[in-house]
Amino acid sequence: MKTLIALITTLILFMSVPAIAEDHDHEEAGQGHESEKTDAHGGHDDHAEEGGAIKLTPAQIKQAGIESEVIKLRPEVKTINAPGTVGFDAYKLADITILVDGAIHARHVRLGDKVNKGQKLVTLTSSALAQSEAGYLRAEAEHRKSKLDLKRIEGLAKEKIVSQARLQQTTSVHQAAHANLAAARASLASYGLSDKKIDTLISSSQYGQLTLYAPSSGTIVADDFRLGQHIAAGTRLMQVVDESTVWVEVKLSQAQMDGLQGGHAAVISLRNSNTRYKGRIINIHHQLDQTTRTVGVRLEVQNPADVLHPGMFVNAEIKAGSGEDALLLPEAAIQRQGSELIVFVEEEAGQFERREVRVGKASMGFVPILEGLKEGESVVIKGAFVLASELAKSGFEAHNH
Repeated sequence: MKTLIALITTLILFMSVPAIAEDHDHEEAGQGHESEKTDAHGGHDDHAEEGGAIKLTPAQIKQAGIESEVIKLRPEVKTINAPGTVGFDAYKLADITILVDGAIHARHVRLGDKVNKGQKLVTLTSSALAQSEAGYLRAEAEHRKSKLDLKRIEGLAKEKIVSQARLQQTTSVHQAAHANLAAARASLASYGLSDKKIDTLISSSQYGQLTLYAPSSGTIVADDFRLGQHIAAGTRLMQVVDESTVWVEVKLSQAQMDGLQGGHAAVISLRNSNTRYKGRIINIHHQLDQTTRTVGVRLEVQNPADVLHPGMFVNAEIKAGSGEDALLLPEAAIQRQGSELIVFVEEEAGQFERREVRVGKASMGFVPILEGLKEGESVVIKGAFVLASELAKSGFEAHNH
């Protein structure tokens, strides 16, 4: 019996050895596969994320446009918020007006076209202009003749062949001819002819034609005429405006005006948009609106992308003064991750650490930091969105810190 039990025990142990060895082999193979996966992942990563920190090479930092700045205390800006309306910058708006009766002969540009200074806009034909040009040519011929006569009489007077009275008479005729020529030239110039055009009239074979040119670079924003249409002198044909800056008109109460003055900075934003445009006060109206009892304030606003156009409603933040010192960061430096607001601190060159912060109310594009940072730390002010995206890719969550 004892011999039978010993035989069964030996048999069981013998059968279990291959299973244990097989499990051990599977475990080693699994570890090897896991290691291979880890190596493969590490081989493809150009940067490393660990515990909310990101390491980047100088090339990656440059490519992502990441910039850091040492944060320090500075006065918080007090602002006034008010709605405003966009209008053209009237100082950069030019009317293209015809100064002589005529008919439209040719159109060289259309509504909405961008034009350069000196570019052809429209050509007209005018019988009144043709008559003035003919008058100029007659005056020029009389002036040329009187000049030759004067030169001849001056020579005869020196030889005492003609009297001084004859010389004076010839001189008077020449002076009158000179005055007539100057008046005829001024008349043509008042119609819009350039000096060069006037000088070439004597050799021209075409009269009564006037081309208007762009007085400045800009956009055609008004254009209301047709080919062949008769246009009376004084009629505006087009408007050209440089839209690189626009005006924004806001109305403020008398209480809001305290401390405001020309040159104060402003920030303009479109409704339902985070894009901001820099501006400044260029005029404070000297008369109260009798109906609303408000003061008009005009802002000059930069419009580099040609997004702001007359008639648009915007929000204006106007600098009204300085408050207490605070740690201020550009709004773009603050990123939202889940329910938290974060920034990235450059602990050392190329290493960016995620930092949760508590902030105050944004003003003029800057946010006061109430908690989470201290003066002297280097904080990412440009490219924080790229770092936040990289952190999200790594699977980092707000509660894992």
